[in-house]
Amino acid sequence: RTEIVNNTTRNLCEKKTRLHFGGGECAGVQIIGSGRARVFITSPGGGDITLFRLLDGDVSILSAACMLNGMDIELDMEMEKDCEIYTIPKKVYRKLYDESGAVKDYTMEMISEKFSDIMWLFNQFVFSNVASRIAGALLEHRAIEGGDELKITHEDIAKDAGTAREVVTRILKQFQSDGLVKLTRGKITIIDAKKLGKI
Repeated sequence: RTEIVNNTTRNLCEKKTRLHFGGGECAGVQIIGSGRARVFITSPGGGDITLFRLLDGDVSILSAACMLNGMDIELDMEMEKDCEIYTIPKKVYRKLYDESGAVKDYTMEMISEKFSDIMWLFNQFVFSNVASRIAGALLEHRAIEGGDELKITHEDIAKDAGTAREVVTRILKQFQSDGLVKLTRGKITIIDAKKLGKI
């Protein structure tokens, strides 16, 4: 424990900061002390597709996965709020991983959980329509914010739903006509979360 405390570094990342992971590099395991970050991949066309989010106390699956030999994932992370990030060096964490069954079990459980989330997401892309994905993105933001007023843009939703901003705008207008949401500049207010969940 002393070794972890003595070697862990603390960094402050401002909102909108982007970090890239992969390409054979592995700085260590990162923990979100405070803030919120979006983990995403970039499509060949240049668009972002959100995979999952990291909240207070979450351990980055990206940095944990690089502890495993032969496992290289290229992903990006964008800070949605100012973030405080703690990094445990690879050498220190690897020693704990090799010597402690509890640390190894926790690491594998964490990796398995996030990959299950990613597989669920890809199933949504394959089997769900765009309107359903947009509704799901709205409900995810509602859960994160803890309320019905969401200070997000159509572009934010497009990244989460893996579609074009114009498509999001068109479908949100339809949601508004159906009495599910209310649209104002820079804000989306959810009116009927129950019906959104059934789309």
